[in-house]
Amino acid sequence: MALLGVDIGGTKIAIGLASESGKLIEQDRFLVAETKTPEATLDRVAEIGKRLGTKHGQDITRIGIGSPGPFHNGRLAQPANLPGWDGIALAESLSARLDRPAYLQNDGNAAAVGEWMFGQGKNSQDMAYITVSTGVGAGLVLNGAPYGGPHGNAAEIGHIVIDPAGPPCNCGLTGCLEAVASGTAMGRIGRERASASAYLRSLDPADIGAKDVIRGWQQQDPVSSEIVEQIAQYLGHGLGILVNLVNPERIVLGGGVMNAGLPFLARITHWTEFYSMPTLYHETELFLSSLGDDTGLIGAIAVAIIGDPAKSPRI
Repeated sequence: MALLGVDIGGTKIAIGLASESGKLIEQDRFLVAETKTPEATLDRVAEIGKRLGTKHGQDITRIGIGSPGPFHNGRLAQPANLPGWDGIALAESLSARLDRPAYLQNDGNAAAVGEWMFGQGKNSQDMAYITVSTGVGAGLVLNGAPYGGPHGNAAEIGHIVIDPAGPPCNCGLTGCLEAVASGTAMGRIGRERASASAYLRSLDPADIGAKDVIRGWQQQDPVSSEIVEQIAQYLGHGLGILVNLVNPERIVLGGGVMNAGLPFLARITHWTEFYSMPTLYHETELFLSSLGDDTGLIGAIAVAIIGDPAKSPRI
């Protein structure tokens, strides 16, 4: 008996077979671009799931899915990161293909459940998970249970407007946290300011990304350092709003940009304190994710474990 986790991203999909306790047995991945339609993509997910179960002699009992939203009544509702997927009922579709119950959570919420069950959020009653990668997303666990709101779309921290005069966001708003503080934003600012930096000028301007800016910061390039500090301030601003609104015990940060490590977390923590009410800030701890690149997949497996959050017991 085993679980199947499906982590759907805008560019790639990860499928993992796990024991009923959540231990990952084997995983496989493929690029969304390798399949031409959502239906073909879901067919391939189901094929991989069946293959993994057969290979390990395991009967899949439940499926957990983490996917970019938003959702409405279990269907994707104009997802910015999955063009062409509007109206797709992910849980219903995979359940029909594999003849097993399937459960769906926003990818940020799924990752939060994974961190809560297996990572830095373990044993907490109230926590938030923040991912800083191509975009900025979040998920919440409140009062010992996952919280997604009535349609599973809660905690869209990436679309809080931080700078009304800032750049347009894919969601249609202007100056969202995602538009000013994601890995995509860091790379864009790096390209815009490359002429002022000897380090960034030495790179191909068209290819400058967040990793290059972080590397420049680590090498004490002044322009890269200013960019990283600006991103840290924006993230701290967003987290300060979260602290003041939710008062969580823990905030766990993950995603590719957070591979910059503890020095970057320290700058985010500084600005989080700056934008938070003092009492509430001192009741919150900030951590780096301990689940690494598998956070999304482990989150999907955790979704399979808890099933329907409305019916799952509080821990």
